[in-house]
Amino acid sequence: MGLGPGTLAQEDTQLVEFGALCAALGASSVGGPLSAAESALLPGGECAFPDTERVREHILSGADPLGDRIITARSASDRRIIGQVFTPATLVNEMVAWVLAQHPDRVVDCGCGSGRFALAAARANPQSRVLAVDLDPVSTLACRANAAVLGLHNVRVHNEDFVRLPLSPVAGLTAFIGNPPYVRHHHIPADLKAWARSKANELGWSRWSGLSGLHAIFFMAVVSKSAPGDVGCLLTSSEWLDVNYGRAMRDALLNGAGGRSVHILHPEARAFDDAMVTASIMCFQRGHEASSIRLQAARTPDDLHDIERKGRPVSRSRLEAAVSWTELLAPGKRAPEGFLVLGDYIRVSRGAVTGANDFFLLPGTSAQRLGLAKYCIPAITRAREVLGANGRIESSQASRHLLAVSRDDIDTSKPLADYINGRGLEVRDGYVCRSRTPWYSVPLKRPPIVATYMGRGRPAFALNPDRLPIVNVVHGLYPKVELDDDQLVGLVNFLNSSDCLGSSGRTYQGGLRKYEPGEMERMLVPPPDMLRDWTRLDS
Repeated sequence: MGLGPGTLAQEDTQLVEFGALCAALGASSVGGPLSAAESALLPGGECAFPDTERVREHILSGADPLGDRIITARSASDRRIIGQVFTPATLVNEMVAWVLAQHPDRVVDCGCGSGRFALAAARANPQSRVLAVDLDPVSTLACRANAAVLGLHNVRVHNEDFVRLPLSPVAGLTAFIGNPPYVRHHHIPADLKAWARSKANELGWSRWSGLSGLHAIFFMAVVSKSAPGDVGCLLTSSEWLDVNYGRAMRDALLNGAGGRSVHILHPEARAFDDAMVTASIMCFQRGHEASSIRLQAARTPDDLHDIERKGRPVSRSRLEAAVSWTELLAPGKRAPEGFLVLGDYIRVSRGAVTGANDFFLLPGTSAQRLGLAKYCIPAITRAREVLGANGRIESSQASRHLLAVSRDDIDTSKPLADYINGRGLEVRDGYVCRSRTPWYSVPLKRPPIVATYMGRGRPAFALNPDRLPIVNVVHGLYPKVELDDDQLVGLVNFLNSSDCLGSSGRTYQGGLRKYEPGEMERMLVPPPDMLRDWTRLDS
């Protein structure tokens, strides 16, 4: 079972051994009172662990063997649920150096994990008070054990939810530091979302979105807990720089949160060994008047050395006007005069969400065997169909068919009724299906142009002359104005050409790019009356 983030069962051998190791290292001797969950992890009575001295030596050498054990013992899916990604030493050291240069009286590590930020700050400045906070008792126990080995008695450890933890005021400056958990909005409990909405209203963040991830909620919590002059240095996914939910964060940095700098690590640099996200570091000071914010594109973690001086200033007016802050770092290649953004005359939207692809998407042979061929239509169900289409996709290239039925169809076909009322029982109660009426009727989206939206390079675009329906592996492009066939051909040819400029989408660690519909609509394209200039593929 491993060191699971849910119920911590004492019969779990790995968990019992981990608790025994932390106890042998002195976890209960530092950091203040243990929580009930932490106490439950420790063995009763005297404890010896065979690897104690070897682990102690590794900790004293600057390594984090306890954090490494947590990563190894927990599955990637378990860590994903709680957003647990441990920060490499290179980034820890640079962020701690920036924080300590602000001369804080108190340092708060919000989401401390095994204590990498908190302990580095406590070692570098023994006079400062350090508070390490994490909801995971396994992690806070590791933090305590690390602090005990290092002889750090200026660290207080709280096994609590940082977001709702009350902080007592201090006379001097508080610095917030950390790598907040990266959890998508789908997995955030309703009560925490309600707290975030209430806190956003309290702070005057009118653009707060329910699609915000947990790292955005942590940023909000830091801002709400900070006093004028307090500083923050947070490592997060960089997607907030570009997506709609990030508007509230970008606005806050320009108004009240006091943005000083943002440092974006190049997507192909692997900041984390086990997470496909592009990292960014934001530095801010509550109440600082941000007439400009320094932006840096760092190609490697080493480029983040001395982040206080890195990056180029971008004016407040440009930041306020920009839809995407990442694009402000792009080379300044200009579009030809008269070009428009794609969204001026094209609407981009996602393909249909079936809610159960294995049920609704059938190979032609399966549809025939089940007696459903009459009710299945060729559809674009895989991105590779568009990638291999060379700008034009037709019915013969569709590898699967979409089940497209109505209530009347079920009344007239026994094979269809048997399929819907038989195997359909397994899928109809899923979130998407139960939200549709009737649950088995997938909306048919038939755009004239389709586009991939996830890959290593730019999207691929293709004409869809047969108006094949699409599912949510591709986007559909729908003209807002009348375009003839030659104009559609010209638009596809241009979008597939190297001349296409504008939005670069959002980039994840390893160079994987994703284009949301709104990001694709920011691509720069010729106006409709110029599209015929790209009708020929060699134009």
